[in-house]
Amino acid sequence: MHERTTDTLYRLSRTVGRYVNHDDVLTRFASLWVIVATLFTIAWVGSYSLLPQGLLRGANPGATGRYAGSVTREFLSLFAWNVGVSLIAVGANTFRSVNTPLGYVLQVIQAPRYGVVWGTGSLAIGGGTRVTPSLSVVGERSGPMELTAIIAIVVATGGVMIWHQTSGPRWKEPCDRVRSPRDWSLTRREWILLVGGYALLALANYREALDIASVAG
Repeated sequence: MHERTTDTLYRLSRTVGRYVNHDDVLTRFASLWVIVATLFTIAWVGSYSLLPQGLLRGANPGATGRYAGSVTREFLSLFAWNVGVSLIAVGANTFRSVNTPLGYVLQVIQAPRYGVVWGTGSLAIGGGTRVTPSLSVVGERSGPMELTAIIAIVVATGGVMIWHQTSGPRWKEPCDRVRSPRDWSLTRREWILLVGGYALLALANYREALDIASVAG
């Protein structure tokens, strides 16, 4: 039974890896988006039912900042913050373990935390009210747009590798420098996804700035 479970998990991980590291950038984007969205949803629903309200409010940078005083300044503040976050993720892509860029792993790790932020009402706006799990809520908030934008940016820059870990175990084997930033290049479709990701991020942050202004302004 144990061997069968191990074999199933191994085959599943290989299948997931094949799609998130696919040659086609849109396949990579869709695959990583599905994984992130699934983990986010599980954490959202679970934390809504099981965890204390406001649990991560003190640990959520966006929940502690003051209103900038105008929609424009609030938007610029939010956008600058999220661009910085995206650049950290792009920087993580300079490390690759076997076939997977580290930036992908960061998105998988961040998704449950953000789901808990929603489920426990630890958002910047909303007065600490939990976000009730619902499809209609997803379309009303900027968070899913931000997540989608960051995923697009990370996937588009998945090839900006410098250090490579050729085999596992991932916590033990060293990373070797195999490339230089001079070797980086993006395909036309990757450029389109990258620009589209930042455009979507700007739109999400402007929408969030309007929401914050309506509450704090």
